Amino acid sequence: MTKAFALWLASVAVSLVGQLIAYPAASGMVRDAVQQGAESSGTPIGPAELETITRIGLALGVAFIVLLAGVWVLIGFKMRAGRNWARILITVVTVLGVISMLTTANGFGSLAAIISLVQNLLAIAVVVYMYRSESSAYFSRSKSGPPKTDW
Repeated sequence: MTKAFALWLASVAVSLVGQLIAYPAASGMVRDAVQQGAESSGTPIGPAELETITRIGLALGVAFIVLLAGVWVLIGFKMRAGRNWARILITVVTVLGVISMLTTANGFGSLAAIISLVQNLLAIAVVVYMYRSESSAYFSRSKSGPPKTDW
């Protein structure tokens, strides 16, 4: 279970790095979206306002990414503690991540695609380790609760 936990943390870290690398491109996309929204609503927006709204949007995006990474780390700790629901959740998220990567990647020529591939390979390794016989026994023992004591 230690290997699965370490690989899960590595997967979360790679995903976080990928998000940080994508940050400069996101800045332009957010700025364009704000500009288009203002134009389509007929509300004029000055350069200073555009910059402020863009920075707020990006800050909220970064906060969300960090919060989500924290949730994934917490789920990793729950998996390490033997919670079967965490094992199932990690499995489902991994399957969805692989499907998403395969349907959206146009080859692996970009840095973002390579990071996505590495992150998904790590997540697949986590799933493999979580379903090995010794791991399944670990999760089964955890279902029965802590050992009973005289205390």
